[in-house]
Amino acid sequence: MKVSRPVLAHEELSVTGGMVVAQHPLGARIGAGVLERGGNAVDAAVTTAFAMGVLQPLMNGVGGGGVMIVRHASGETGAIDFGMRAASGARPDMYELEDQRDRPRAGDVRFSRQFAWPGVKGQANQRGHSSVAVPGTAAGMAAALERWGTMSLDQALAPAIRLAREGFKVGHHFTLALVAGRALLTQYPGTAPIFYPNGGPVPVGGVFVQADHARTLELIAQQGPDGFYRGEVAQRIARDMASNGGVIREADLAAYAPTRYEQAIPGTYRGFNFFAMPGPNAGTTATEILNILDHHELSGHAWGSVQALHLVIEAIRRAAADRFTFLGDHPEARFDVLRSRDFASTRAATINLKSAGAAVAGEPWKALGRRKPSGFPAPSGAPPDGGTTHITVVDRKRNAVGLTQTNMGYSGVVVPGVGVMMNNAMGWFYPGPGTVNSIVPGGRGLNNMTPMILERSGRLHAVLGASGGRRIWTAVTQSIVNHIDFKMSLQAAMQAPRVHVESDDVLLDGRFGAEVRAGLEKLGHRVTVATPYYDRSPFSEPNGIAVRGRTLRSAIYPVAKPTFAAGYPGDDGSGAETMLDAGLELHP
Repeated sequence: MKVSRPVLAHEELSVTGGMVVAQHPLGARIGAGVLERGGNAVDAAVTTAFAMGVLQPLMNGVGGGGVMIVRHASGETGAIDFGMRAASGARPDMYELEDQRDRPRAGDVRFSRQFAWPGVKGQANQRGHSSVAVPGTAAGMAAALERWGTMSLDQALAPAIRLAREGFKVGHHFTLALVAGRALLTQYPGTAPIFYPNGGPVPVGGVFVQADHARTLELIAQQGPDGFYRGEVAQRIARDMASNGGVIREADLAAYAPTRYEQAIPGTYRGFNFFAMPGPNAGTTATEILNILDHHELSGHAWGSVQALHLVIEAIRRAAADRFTFLGDHPEARFDVLRSRDFASTRAATINLKSAGAAVAGEPWKALGRRKPSGFPAPSGAPPDGGTTHITVVDRKRNAVGLTQTNMGYSGVVVPGVGVMMNNAMGWFYPGPGTVNSIVPGGRGLNNMTPMILERSGRLHAVLGASGGRRIWTAVTQSIVNHIDFKMSLQAAMQAPRVHVESDDVLLDGRFGAEVRAGLEKLGHRVTVATPYYDRSPFSEPNGIAVRGRTLRSAIYPVAKPTFAAGYPGDDGSGAETMLDAGLELHP
């Protein structure tokens, strides 16, 4: 029997001026408007990021954090990590652990039984006040504007404030998220009245107003980051946390500062230069995957063939084992070695072309010519997945930004009078002591964000990133592989079927077909099949912008989140803004 499969595609928008891709049509429009009025890529990214926190308040906002990678038209790069940090009172043993390991269930897409975490009683590291880490978005966006922008902070916040105060019509994606999250979101007195104003979720087409959110953003616009990290807002957050088992205090908020990097991680792949995020995210892991694959020839195999997929799977599996064994916000974490091409060559040499291998970590200290420190902590493992959003921007001068921000999966907590969803980023840390990713006061949990920039012959070639938890780094790297090795447009590369793997099972896009599954299983891979379908994605949702001569071309994974590109014509008048209305316009 044969069964039809969905054809999933998104229009490729082409303009010669500037472009913004965001996971909400209003967000893309707002950012492109900044570019059209003369703002640069950082101005547009920051303005869009604040707007996205209002448009998708469960996924991201000033209650969360993120990362930003920047490439200037001159070729210089930089980055800001404004990720959430553990409070000073957080401790490695602060959670009560279940006896049973938190292992994936049948049909689950976690696929890391080897690196399974212990369960936490009451999911206290993922839900409620004890799951909240110190947010970074307000400080990070202000720092980005100060370093690279031309707009003031109040100008960048103005569209978000208007959206929050006046409201906007919501689409089905938002309403369905409220239906799915109702059991958690209705537990908290500051949360339920916002998202369930009449006892039920804001309906499709309903106007969603966030008055307290608007007021908090206004304070940030008036006072800078101090409007969030000091004064009334900080006092409200600290009081609510102290009263409900959270560990954040006023001093933690006042002490927050983003981490600035003068240069992004440089790398090369098949003659292209790439740049990735430094720090405890997935930039190092994506770099290692590409470095391993660069030691094997992929273009000699047909795209989607069993042999090509086998090589990709084995490279990812090795990088995942190294990630979960050696990375975290820990002084001995081996980011430098895992990014090195010499280390990648030793990992690539362990790939058997005829059979699947186990996820065994490498030996980074051997590559350094010394022994592993006797006190190096144990492997950590794979954290829960969460909700995230990604923004891609290129301006008329070809400055470029990739910005990923998140609430992790959201704690469910909205502090009364503050109006923003608080993150649950404590869930990124291993919930017990003794591992490389255990809780460190003031530290950052190992996260999955990995915006990347491609360059060819000294010129900007593409910017890309994704949302989608631990599936982000497999999506971003496979998009690059499809684009470079198999000569696909960036749009085709992103919407093509792909795999996800960590240490164990392979999650295979059903669009590859039964023969591919059988071929992988014959090589020893344990395979689970999942097929994306319009509003449902078992994979990550990447987006990006490719540069072809004077033209910018959008790239959007066409499933689940309502992602759109908006652009404006160049000086020659070519190109035009193209945006589907989708019934999500500002309420008049």
